[in-house]
Amino acid sequence: MEYEFLVNNVLHKISLEKKENIFLVSDGKKTFKADICFISPNVISILIERRSHKVYLVRDKDKMYISIEGEQFIVQEPLESGESFQKSEERSQEDELMIKAPMPGKVIKINVSEKENVRKNQTLAIVEAMKMENEIKSSIEGYVKKILVSAGDLVDSENPLMELVKKRDVP
Repeated sequence: MEYEFLVNNVLHKISLEKKENIFLVSDGKKTFKADICFISPNVISILIERRSHKVYLVRDKDKMYISIEGEQFIVQEPLESGESFQKSEERSQEDELMIKAPMPGKVIKINVSEKENVRKNQTLAIVEAMKMENEIKSSIEGYVKKILVSAGDLVDSENPLMELVKKRDVP
């Protein structure tokens, strides 16, 4: 069986074949064997080339949020046209100003306050998802216009955590 999917807005194609209890996975360049074991509905263990990987999964609407060894990925089906939902390096102005969690989770800490100046890549908040703490960082230089959540709130990837204003837009 062949599959196409987006991982962080980059199109990937793989073929998957099951032989007994092992899966043969190929990306067109390399083929490897994978032994997959479901630990719970949201956790699987994958053995690839004698190395075990614990994978945490969370589904939210049309996206799957995956955490493998501390790295997070967003997996979704491509559009019918084969284009990604947004270009990987492009960010809309709304995305820069409305800070969202990368996946559903719980706000552990808010590291900034309203009207506080922030620099690019500064940690704004920490959201726990899939037993991992994710630092939410600023994508711009500017200041915090409004904080929309508090520590302890449950959030998803659709609702903003806070709103920023670009430095050049500061009054």
